[in-house]
Amino acid sequence: MTINQFADYTSKTYNYSKRLGNLTAEAVGVIKGEKHFPVFADRIIFKPLTKSKPLSTPLFAYAEVFWSWVINTYFMPVPQYRLAFCEGYEAETGKNYDYGTAVPFAYGEGEQLMNLLEFFRKYPDENVKIDDYLNYCQMFYDYTEILESTYFQTHQNLAEELAMQILVSVLKGDQNYHYENIAFVCNESGEILRMAPMIDHEFSTYFMFPDSMGQHMYWFGELERSIEGREIRADEYDWLVNETERHMMEKSATCLHKNLVYIREHYPLVAEEFLRKLSRFENDLIEHKEWFAVKKSPGYPDHANSDVWMIGKARYKDHDEVKAANYEVKYGGPGKKIKFDTLNSLLIYDVRKIIQQIKQVLNGGAYICQ
Repeated sequence: MTINQFADYTSKTYNYSKRLGNLTAEAVGVIKGEKHFPVFADRIIFKPLTKSKPLSTPLFAYAEVFWSWVINTYFMPVPQYRLAFCEGYEAETGKNYDYGTAVPFAYGEGEQLMNLLEFFRKYPDENVKIDDYLNYCQMFYDYTEILESTYFQTHQNLAEELAMQILVSVLKGDQNYHYENIAFVCNESGEILRMAPMIDHEFSTYFMFPDSMGQHMYWFGELERSIEGREIRADEYDWLVNETERHMMEKSATCLHKNLVYIREHYPLVAEEFLRKLSRFENDLIEHKEWFAVKKSPGYPDHANSDVWMIGKARYKDHDEVKAANYEVKYGGPGKKIKFDTLNSLLIYDVRKIIQQIKQVLNGGAYICQ
């Protein structure tokens, strides 16, 4: 390896009272809200784990560290996350934990971000049905219409960068790679300078549901299925009562295959470059699996409860203390201790399985889930 041979799972502690300021920004998207992330010296942002974020466990933070290191080492430059504490932050905000990650800014002084949702709202395109866009976690997203837009059709370099990011998002099994997580870096006047580097790796399928193997295997199967692109049965997702969510899930179930085939056919050089980098990553996974071991950080929370977020949602989003109290009785508690040995064995096995699946689709072959 030419960068860091191992991801760094040591944590760093910051003090909220010693922050330089807060990164305050209203979330631009279908889910409204404000983020007030503390900023420290050297343009470091503390990104907390949030009590009301669906399915949040300490492994969300570990996923950020693991994938930012892997992506930076094998695929493209990205900001490096590290585990972090921010003393006094939970007491100040209530809705956030005082642990999470610390990460450098993804853009420079005098620059700003414009995500894809903001861009297509500002510059409508007949090929992009931006008014139909919805943001659901645990969904995969179709990017073919984005790549078919006039802007990306006439800006080849940016389109190729986006195509590479899409391929990496499939590799990391990102269940939340929506239009608000991809952005341009702009100058102060709004002129687009470049694609922003990839950030937000927390919803990686491999790191989700450490407290429920059944849930983990179901959602890993959904990742495999979407890459395969197998036709959906008419009643397959009838268990979803919400019609909008059901339609989203039906689209999610095949769209990763659609993305891969589109990139293979329209950006063959990007696909070839990705496959070369993927093969290097795969070889190291086989020959040096110890490089990819996720190590427990001393003092960092090591229990997982994928249901506890419902308490936070009731309290901080629904402002319903009665519901929150009922959920505390039903779902409260630290959950299960995270078994890092089991996590690492499953992580290597699952990632290698997805690599084989991606390679077959990008090489033009069919893949049948086992």
